[in-house]
Amino acid sequence: MLFFTSVGRIISFAWKNIIRNAWIGLATVLVLVLALLSVNVLIGVNALASSAIAILEQKIDVSVYFVPETPDAILDQARSYMASLPQTNRVTLFTAEQALEAFKERHANDPSILDALEELDENPLGATMIIKAAKTTDYPFLMEALNNPQFSFAVESKTYEDHTVAIGQVQQIAATIRYFGLILTIIFTIFGALIVYNAIRVAIYTQREEIGIMRLVGASNAFVRLPLIIDAIFFALFALLISMGLIAVIISVGEPYLLSFYDGSDPGLKTYFTNNFLELALIQGAIISFVVAMASWAAVGRYLKK
Repeated sequence: MLFFTSVGRIISFAWKNIIRNAWIGLATVLVLVLALLSVNVLIGVNALASSAIAILEQKIDVSVYFVPETPDAILDQARSYMASLPQTNRVTLFTAEQALEAFKERHANDPSILDALEELDENPLGATMIIKAAKTTDYPFLMEALNNPQFSFAVESKTYEDHTVAIGQVQQIAATIRYFGLILTIIFTIFGALIVYNAIRVAIYTQREEIGIMRLVGASNAFVRLPLIIDAIFFALFALLISMGLIAVIISVGEPYLLSFYDGSDPGLKTYFTNNFLELALIQGAIISFVVAMASWAAVGRYLKK
């Protein structure tokens, strides 16, 4: 019973402190919100960069064009050989007829090209083989493997749709944003800890008579500390709720505008935060609560030493 009474008094004192120092608390929450937003910007950049890299990697492939009228046996041999390599993820072979149909579909709005095809007595296109590597670093090996003399004589041309430069640019941009975002996060976290420290010092000053009486009647240092530490943790949790709400609004409003940068594909931002919401909230809440609790502990400890 005594335990619950003490807990009730501690919470009551903490709530009174919050009300008395509402404006300082508001400033503290604002800075902590900025710190949490900086962290979530870093997380969002990582998610967007990973999604962009995944989309670019899906576009990387090797297209092999065979001369017209290449025998099916040679085509099957080429497909089987390339598919057997451990560096190969997928091999798709289009016959000459399928290649012609695809060509017509791509140029359906260009009558001059279609009319030129009609003038020809036979299909000018050969079979096409599309090769996807298991890893982006495997493409140079696959290009070399296409020089196999068993079928290389039937290869008219080959193209390597290389997006590694674009992937490198995405990684560099993401790294730059992460670097500056990390600096901002550190700055806002330090400012937040300092503001919490000063907020608790102000709370101690405004309640110095009450705290003095509490100590005279035998209140322990822990009983004096806990209400002020609870204040700081409350500020941190309130800032967490606000930042999560802002992130949800920003993602809902901003993600549709990202579709054009991802060729209509899902940027993955909303999906990432939705799938990891609980984990992100718990980790960020624990860290920010620990930081402000330590700042509050230090502020009260300095007073108790006097």
